[in-house]
Amino acid sequence: MFHGGTNFGFIGGAMHFQDYKPDVTSYDYDAVLTEAGDYTAKYTKLREFFGSMAGAPLPIPPDLLPKRAYDPVTPAFYVSLWDALNFLEMPVTSEHPVNMEGLPINGGSGQSFGYTLYETTITASGVLTALVRDRGQGFTTLRILVENCGRVNYGDSIDQQRKGIIGSVYLNDSPLKKFRTYSLEMDRSFLQRFTADKWKPLTEEPVFPAFFLGALSVSDSPYDTFVKLEGWEKGVVFINNQNLGRYWNIGPQETLYLPGVWLDVGLNKIIIFEEKMAQRIIQFVDTPNLGQHEYVH
Repeated sequence: MFHGGTNFGFIGGAMHFQDYKPDVTSYDYDAVLTEAGDYTAKYTKLREFFGSMAGAPLPIPPDLLPKRAYDPVTPAFYVSLWDALNFLEMPVTSEHPVNMEGLPINGGSGQSFGYTLYETTITASGVLTALVRDRGQGFTTLRILVENCGRVNYGDSIDQQRKGIIGSVYLNDSPLKKFRTYSLEMDRSFLQRFTADKWKPLTEEPVFPAFFLGALSVSDSPYDTFVKLEGWEKGVVFINNQNLGRYWNIGPQETLYLPGVWLDVGLNKIIIFEEKMAQRIIQFVDTPNLGQHEYVH
């Protein structure tokens, strides 16, 4: 790979040979140029090598695009996921769980990306078992929020692409029934339903998972920057209702590349969907930190 790239939105793939490993949002793969077009140490070494063989001076490299560290943003409003369910269409009802691809939505084509929320009623405690792809969190009612972490895009497992809950959910070995399933594709049309009257002031501890709203002020021509969510745990970043990508505090990636063309002069709407914990500050730095690996293990 010569030039790195970015898996914007939910389009990051995955590999699955012995174990399933989803790609991180930044897809540099130790490339010669980073996703932001910056030169790497490998670029310098290659240039020196080719220069030693060329017999003539190499052309001067183009100037790099400037980067900017914008002022931090503190979200002022939030909406709990449970309240945001009211912005969705009516849930799909079924006797047993339906996987993401099998949901009767989008003209019968199912759900491709994002999260799926499964909900049913239980009347007793016990041992809960289910096959979940790829990440599931359980809440009492019972609610199971499942994240599609990325589809395998090569290898022997490429045809085994079923996400959500696969098969039945068992409580003490008895299958649960009567499910309500919410499709959370988190596309632009969904975010546009978060009108001003839907947001609550962050005056008390929010109920998670939740969406957080802040505003980034850009006074002149926007520059490339990197979003750093130190203190946040796991979720998705939206810039002006566009899905920038996923973040996860386990790494390896610690910043998300934000191209300047995504930003407008003036106020820019920043929405964070956070699953578990929020530090309530969003940083914008001019230097990336991608870690050493391309996969989440």
